[in-house]
Parts: sequence; C-alpha cells; structure tokens
Amino acid sequence: MAAGVAVVVVGIVVVLGPLSWWMAGDTVGDLHGKDRADALNAVRQTLLAGFAGASVLLGLAYTARTYQLSTRGQVTERFSRAVGQLASDKLAERLGGIYGLEHVMAESLQEHTTVVGVLSAFIRENARRTDSPSPRTGLDEARLPRPTPAWGTEPSADIRAAMEVLARRPQRDEARRIDLRSAQLTGLSLRSFDFHAPPRLARALLTWADLCRADLRGADLSGVILTGADLRHARLARACLDQALMADADLRGALLSDATLLGADLSGADLTDTTGLTASQLAGTVIDEETQLPPGLASDPWVLARLDACRTLRDQPQRDPFVPPPPTAAPTG
Repeated sequence: MAAGVAVVVVGIVVVLGPLSWWMAGDTVGDLHGKDRADALNAVRQTLLAGFAGASVLLGLAYTARTYQLSTRGQVTERFSRAVGQLASDKLAERLGGIYGLEHVMAESLQEHTTVVGVLSAFIRENARRTDSPSPRTGLDEARLPRPTPAWGTEPSADIRAAMEVLARRPQRDEARRIDLRSAQLTGLSLRSFDFHAPPRLARALLTWADLCRADLRGADLSGVILTGADLRHARLARACLDQALMADADLRGALLSDATLLGADLSGADLTDTTGLTASQLAGTVIDEETQLPPGLASDPWVLARLDACRTLRDQPQRDPFVPPPPTAAPTG
C-alpha cells in the first residue's frame, strides 16, 4: 500500500515538474509572467488528466487480475474439496462431491476435461464389471452365458448421479473420450424425457460395459464404442447410434424402435430377439457373416443386399476400415 502511494506521489511530482516543462517546450519558455503561468498550468492539467486516466486503467487491470486469481483459487479449492468428498464412506458426502464437481465444470472451461476424467474414474473404480476380459480369463470366458438381472436392478445412487452429470455436461469440444470401459451399469436409466436436452454419451468408451436392461431411450450415443458390451434387453428406442462401434455386442432382446444406426458397426453382434429393428435401419450399418439377426431379417432381401455390399467393400484392397459403404437402396421388384 505504501509503495503504491509513493509511486503516485512521485508520478505527480514528475508530471508537475520536469514533464510539464518538457511537454510545454520552447513556446512556454518564451512567455513571461501570467501568460507563462497560465500556459504551464494548462499543460499540467492535461498531463494530470492523462495521468489520472492511466491510473484508473491500471487500477482496473489490477482489480481484474486480482479477481481472476481469486476466482481461480476458489475454483481450485472447490474442486479439491469435491474430490475429497468422493472418497467418503458416506453416500450423502459422495453425492455432494459429484454435484460440486458438476458446478465446477459448468463454471470453468479449464476444468471441464479434468472433471470428466475424475467422474469417469470414479465410475470405473466403483462400478467395475468383474467378468470383463483380462489376460487371465480371455475373451471366451468373458462371453459365457450370464443370468439376466432382475427388473429393478440398477447402479448405486452415486454411480447414477455421476452418469447423469456426464450425460448433461456442457456442450464443448473434447479431445478425449469419456472412459467407461468395463463399467457395471446394469439398469442405468438415462431417458431423454428426464433431461432438458437428450442425455449425451456421444463418443464414450464403453467397451465391455454392462448395460443390460439399461433405459437409454432418446439418448445421444453417436460414435460410442460398445465393443463386446452387454446390451441385453436395453431400451434404445429413438436413440442415436450413428457411427457407433458395437462389434461383438450382445443386443438380445433389445428395443431398437426408431433408433438411428447410420454407419454403426454391428460385426459379430448378437441381435436375435431384438424388437423394433427393421431392414431399413440395417441398410446403413456394417454387418458381416457373424452378425446374428432375427429370423425375419436374416433372410430379408434388403439385408442380404447390405451384407453383400459390406462383404464387397471388406474385400477391397487398401480400403479405409473406418469408412462404411454407403447405405444400400431397397431392392426393386
């Protein structure tokens, strides 16, 4: 404070003294008496006004910088406190930490990626599918038949809250996918009519995730990676699954009415007993000989034409494996 006052005093002395004479120049020096005093005072008033304006601007800049640092410090403090709450053994405190992180993410663009990563790790570590592939079990054991969970089975309250926060996160550019590999999310409910905007898990990494009996009606799942995922009896009506990678996924008994599947990869997926699936939806997907379809669709001419188109593209040398063939037109005649 004292240093600031000293700077201001020195500045005023310089303005009223040598700086005023230097700015006045020879014109004032040639004047005498009252004329010289009036001219010099006019110069001093102009300089003082400029000095005052500059001081105000510097003060505003200092205040803005101080506010920014203070806000940043508050965000960091809130973030640290919320992360600490996630480790609590009390459900109420964990929920408080999850929603605290949501507020931090909403207010701070810089913390968006960090909050998403923390919540994803929280879900993976506290809701991990125990039968996902590992070097010890291998893929074959992971694919053994599993009992269908009873109706009403759902993730714990804190896992549901964390998933809901991720599904309604701000719409921002994200360099990384949400990493939810092998997450145990049986019975998860993220229905579009429960949100102000469609719940968004676009581009999420859900490899080998358990979404059996999940209710994802109307959700944005575009570009999601669901390789080997358990989607038995999942409700996916009106969901956007464009460009989704669902190779080897188990979709038996899933509801797919009005779901969009443009560019979705269903290679090796099990779609037997699905409801609402049509040849029109399959006409824009990637399927192969290992894709298991309901009997009525497996022999449909449109689906057979699509299978042939996918096979033809797959056999082409130097093809881009990430570019599916264009949608297949319905057979005529």
